Amino acid sequence: MLGLKEHIEKERKIYEDEINTLNNKLEMMTIAMQEKETTLHQELVEMEARTAQTNEKFREYKDDVKKITKERQDYLKNELAYRDTEQRLTKERRKTADLQRRLDELKEKLAGHTQTPSCGNGFGSRLEAAIREAANLQSP
Repeated sequence: MLGLKEHIEKERKIYEDEINTLNNKLEMMTIAMQEKETTLHQELVEMEARTAQTNEKFREYKDDVKKITKERQDYLKNELAYRDTEQRLTKERRKTADLQRRLDELKEKLAGHTQTPSCGNGFGSRLEAAIREAANLQSP
């Protein structure tokens, strides 16, 4: 019987050693798992921070694009207004040049009429006064 008891005692000792070994392995794996979890959590926090920073930069870039787009639209609007004003100025200059030419023609005709006898009723003087008045209207 002693042999059986010793045999059972040896097996119990083997199983206890195996249990202790497994408990040690379990404890080491738990520690390793906690370390890995801590590392992954730190990586997640860093990744979230980078994502937040990237999102903020994206918002800033988006705002910059909106601002630049608005400035470009304002520029184009001003460019169109400038061109329109330039065209109107050119048109007014042409009108002024045409009126000046017509005034010069009238002055020449008047000069030709004053050298010839009067048409009566002071027509020449009235025409000359009208031309002078038109010239005064043209002067800035």
